[in-house]
Amino acid sequence: MITPMDLSEILLYLDLLKSARRTPDRNELNMMLYYLGNYVEVKMFYNKLKENDFNPPFGFFNGAFIHFIEEYDDLVLLKNKILQTQRNRRRRFTTLFTHQILLSKSQVQALNIVKEAREYGIKLEESWADKFDSIWLIKNNQLAWKENIIQLGHHNHFQEIYQDFHKLKQSYFESIPLNLLKKSILKKESNTVIEKIVQNKVNDRSVYIKEFARRNANGICQLCGKEAPFKDRYGNPFLEVHHIEYLSKGGTDTIDNVVALCPNCHRKIHILEFEEDKKIITKKAFLNIK
Repeated sequence: MITPMDLSEILLYLDLLKSARRTPDRNELNMMLYYLGNYVEVKMFYNKLKENDFNPPFGFFNGAFIHFIEEYDDLVLLKNKILQTQRNRRRRFTTLFTHQILLSKSQVQALNIVKEAREYGIKLEESWADKFDSIWLIKNNQLAWKENIIQLGHHNHFQEIYQDFHKLKQSYFESIPLNLLKKSILKKESNTVIEKIVQNKVNDRSVYIKEFARRNANGICQLCGKEAPFKDRYGNPFLEVHHIEYLSKGGTDTIDNVVALCPNCHRKIHILEFEEDKKIITKKAFLNIK
């Protein structure tokens, strides 16, 4: 079974790789890109790459990442960067120009891109200009890329990569006492109002919040009070993090809105939604900010 990564985990993984003085390889980058949910997340992922001074290979940008760029100006910036750093004209730059055409807003603009491509020895037919403003084609290309990842078996590396991430993550969090983790989270929460407005398209689930909720529960379900029914493959008590006010209904990903539950109680709450159960876990979560 392949464990998916959310945005928060992906950003943490990039930071942990930098701390370990490692550069993400093509398979690791492909996995991260595969699990990004929308263009806001794609931009945050790219900004983290730049922030950490990672320089992914040309093949990743040209063969994968470019399919996920959905804004014209962002594409132009990336294209110009690639053309400036890749001096070897034997490189296949075709995708850079065809993707730019799909993002262009007029046929005239698209024709100018066709002409620019020819300066790089890329012979695009003028009929390409008819495909301007075709975000739907870009979405199709994204799906095709993901399907290709599966068909070629590249996803077979995903679980191994996630296990590597988990080891780095576990070592990192073990170095942080619970009280310091809580203090760090509360400090971050006090500074996220503006961030939430800017990133309102991201259903953000912080890996730090999940870690706090599980460690704070100390292996005990915060509803029924029983020990976790089993340990996961990494030897940790298996509890699931539950948002009391659902994120899908406007709830916050904050420590006063999360508890750790056994799988049985977690399903019970989602299926039956007893008010008494909600009162119990709300009190438990409120203690998180005391």
